[in-house]
Amino acid sequence: MSQDDNSDHAYSDARSTMTASNNTLTTVKHPDMHQPGLNSSIVETVSAWFDNGKITRAVVIGELALAHNIASNFPNGNVSAESIRLENFHSLEKVAPNPAFVKQLQDRAGEYTIDTNSIARTAVAFKYQVHLDDASMARQAPLLLVPSWKVEATQTSVILNYSLNPAFLASNPQQQVVTVSNVVITLRLDGAVATSCLSKPTGTFSRERSAIYWSLDDLVLRADQGPQRLLARFVTESEARPGHAEASWEIGGGQAERLGSGLHVSQLDSAGASAEADPFADEENAAAVAGGGGSWKRVVLVRKLVSGTYVAS
Repeated sequence: MSQDDNSDHAYSDARSTMTASNNTLTTVKHPDMHQPGLNSSIVETVSAWFDNGKITRAVVIGELALAHNIASNFPNGNVSAESIRLENFHSLEKVAPNPAFVKQLQDRAGEYTIDTNSIARTAVAFKYQVHLDDASMARQAPLLLVPSWKVEATQTSVILNYSLNPAFLASNPQQQVVTVSNVVITLRLDGAVATSCLSKPTGTFSRERSAIYWSLDDLVLRADQGPQRLLARFVTESEARPGHAEASWEIGGGQAERLGSGLHVSQLDSAGASAEADPFADEENAAAVAGGGGSWKRVVLVRKLVSGTYVAS
């Protein structure tokens, strides 16, 4: 795992590189966060490419935003700096801290100090790319798309099966139901102009793009449920080529907390330090207390997964 230098140039370069590798114009929007003290928001953008129902490539790009709200009854409410640690830091391929208010602690991978005066409103603190290998990349894609094309001289028929990707639940087998929100599925034709399209259920046809769209809103996908089906028949001016299916979606709320990279933030609670180390504390917290620091506590987190480029052929 590599980390770029703490400079404006490095942060900008890393951000551009990660955006380019994602190949999407998705705009990430973090929520306003109002709880006292330090708050965190993670949005991870999942791009995936499928061929014949098998995932061939995946990229996960993330943003971690922070906000600090002062409250008179909150410990350390008026401090100008906080020490944080990125938990599950080893899962990252690349990470770029925002040098405007984030400083890495020397020789302590994944640990940083934050200038809280700069985050009275939600601000992006880190951009990162998740490390994926052949075994783990399929687990990032919740929606499995399998199109089947039949091309004739002046018409092309498509059956698109969509379902919950079984591999997506591999890291959390207790969760057998996933609600995917704001779902839009598109079928695009290649190599010919489509003059009309019949579909079931009825979708929205675009002659200019030779494509048909279905806005499915919220999908409740179950592990024990078979594939659902979309049908389309394009009438074409000439013989077409098989095209591809696309999907956009998002997963938020409590279920998102158990999905994605597992990255989250801990904060050093110096107010919890005591003169003597707690003999029942874990090793990390005992070491922090012995060093005069305090204990690590988990920062409030809001997590969301969204689609980037999501294509099946």
